[in-house]
Amino acid sequence: MSRSLNCLSIVFAIGLLLLNAACSATETHQATTTAASSPAASTAQTAESKVPRVSVDELKKLMAEQKVVVVDVRGADAYNSAHIKGSINLPLDKINAGEFTALPRDKRIITYCSCGAEHSSAVASVALEKAGFKDGATLLGGTHAWEQSGGEMEKASPKPKA
Repeated sequence: MSRSLNCLSIVFAIGLLLLNAACSATETHQATTTAASSPAASTAQTAESKVPRVSVDELKKLMAEQKVVVVDVRGADAYNSAHIKGSINLPLDKINAGEFTALPRDKRIITYCSCGAEHSSAVASVALEKAGFKDGATLLGGTHAWEQSGGEMEKASPKPKA
């Protein structure tokens, strides 16, 4: 039991490291591609960099006041593993495909991901803004900042042994 739990912990940690590396590699590739394609682009801000960020404390206050819908833009596996309590899962690929009709238009939409640079959540906020959602933002620091602050996470329960 202890050995299998130890192995599961190692696999989970490796998965998180790979996810973080992939996120960083994507951001590095996009920055390099943008800079290489246009010298002026390296000094211009991208739409994603202009997305407002909210701090963990601001988000907690907005959630307590029930003024926001918190959207986890990571894939279903990551969401099911652990997510901000009360958030909904709407992966970035679904947002990009226009599958966001269930989102309310009378509340502020705050997106988050696991990247410290908030890249995926900022891309999602830009897409939602283009679709007519106003006053959106992304969580500064993502899930890591939320957990570091003591924010409540819902985690998958361990699967029972057969």
